[in-house]
Amino acid sequence: MRQAARKRAREEPRGTATRILDAAEAVFAEHGYGAASTREMARRADVPFGALHYHFGSKKQLWEAVLKRLGDRTRETIMQNLRPGTTRRELADNLVDSFLDLLVAHPDTVRLAYWACLARPELHLESVRKMFGELGQFGIGIVRDTMPDVKIDVPAALFVISNAFIASLADVDGQESMLGGSVYTSRSARDRLRAQLKRFAYLVFNVAV
Repeated sequence: MRQAARKRAREEPRGTATRILDAAEAVFAEHGYGAASTREMARRADVPFGALHYHFGSKKQLWEAVLKRLGDRTRETIMQNLRPGTTRRELADNLVDSFLDLLVAHPDTVRLAYWACLARPELHLESVRKMFGELGQFGIGIVRDTMPDVKIDVPAALFVISNAFIASLADVDGQESMLGGSVYTSRSARDRLRAQLKRFAYLVFNVAV
């Protein structure tokens, strides 16, 4: 992966590298790795086809760059929105709010998470596995630092609750039939899901209601 291109994408929100990453994220989210077309990415980014390879090298390196940006975005957004409270319930509320707002603002994140799980084993790049492992440790650290007295299996708890978020946000048909609309377009549906995710988080983290 071209580290310089990732750096430019962070520093130049409207630059070529950013447009390529945005287009690649959308195409990978829609089609997965195997069916994703780099020519379609170039078309959506409105750049010459050769620009993809100049900035990021191969398709696999683009996949890696997209997933790494996903991890960076997750970490940064949670830290920006995490507001430690004085009670365990307030802390759980803050975690749910920051994670839900992140996923609603970036719906491709949910689809990319599923594609990453379903991708062929050779696409589970060591660098990506390391990144997700570090992100998991980041979440574990937040829980242990902010809820030092919680008596649960923290890694397993985060695994369960994070997958509850991903599954509920991926199932748009279920949202429309059970919540009365898509959480991406309906505030009422989003508020209903938010309330139930908080109730679930209270159970997972042993929060008194």
